[in-house]
Amino acid sequence: MKIGIIGLPQCGKTTVFDAITGAESQVGSFAGPGNFNLAVLKVPDARLDFLQELYDSRKYVQATIEFMDVAGAFAAPTDANAEPSSAIAALREADAIAVVLRSFKDESVPRPDGGIDPRRDLAKIHSELILTDLVGVEKRIEKLEKQVLRPTVRQKEDKAELELMRRFKETLDAERPLREAAMSDEESKKTRSFGFLTLKPELCIVNVGEDELGRDDWAAALGVPPERVVAMCGKVEMELRALSPEERAEFMADMGIKNFSSDKVVSKGYALLKLATFLTAGPTEVHAWTINEGDNAVTAAGKIHTDMARGFIRAEVVAYDDLKQHGSMKEARAHGRVRLEGRDYVMKDGDVVEFRFNV
Repeated sequence: MKIGIIGLPQCGKTTVFDAITGAESQVGSFAGPGNFNLAVLKVPDARLDFLQELYDSRKYVQATIEFMDVAGAFAAPTDANAEPSSAIAALREADAIAVVLRSFKDESVPRPDGGIDPRRDLAKIHSELILTDLVGVEKRIEKLEKQVLRPTVRQKEDKAELELMRRFKETLDAERPLREAAMSDEESKKTRSFGFLTLKPELCIVNVGEDELGRDDWAAALGVPPERVVAMCGKVEMELRALSPEERAEFMADMGIKNFSSDKVVSKGYALLKLATFLTAGPTEVHAWTINEGDNAVTAAGKIHTDMARGFIRAEVVAYDDLKQHGSMKEARAHGRVRLEGRDYVMKDGDVVEFRFNV
């Protein structure tokens, strides 16, 4: 999973990036278009801790998320024939977008447009993303209108796509993101390769001041669902990352911070992208694997190795909670909690699996 982080100037975007990932990217001078900070976050998962202890595993492999701190303009070029900016090109490769919105007050970091208004900033960013997609959709429509006139083997598909692009244009003209457009599952799959920005799941990260820690009405303030909002004090959490574990725990307790906001970003990111995690465990290693909700056992096996999918026989599955409750696979099996599942079994988050295969 890759999440692109964007925001208006002076919103503390790179500070938030460092606070989430533990990176040490330079804050303040990172503003040149075409520059990107990249960091891979290992996803904390207490289930792996239990499994490693249970199996005395030699290796511990967490799921990962790549974060991309995108600098520069992400709005569409004024010239419709111009190439998209490097920021737009980078965002098209992301699976989701995180928008950093400034709420903190700091006279040493002035806002170019004056005033602190997260809702206004979000509306401005939405307008720019919608305009970017509108330029792309109009280009696609222009191309397809010529293609459908030619009797090619793709004429039927081109006509269907043209009808979809016209619907997309209506949605964007109404200043609505494409994720609100009516689409079939098949249409949704076909459009992923175009990289439209307003089709991507969006998470709002409100960068608050210390005086706003504990405030919990940001969803209402922004006019977005609670599952799409995380509030954090980027400056404080970035500084906490630099402390020793003992000092960090003391300061977090004093400030009433129970966990780093990266935990919320990860959990909400997984939910928005409809992702799930299954686990494999043994003396060699414990490993967390990321899949899409609804993936079957064969697809999950293929995440580990293509040979597992090709030669799939069955999957031995136990829910993590059942395994932890009974304390061992032997006891879980004795209580009938271990199941043998076929290739069409729909994987559940937290399944602990051993795949049987033959190639």
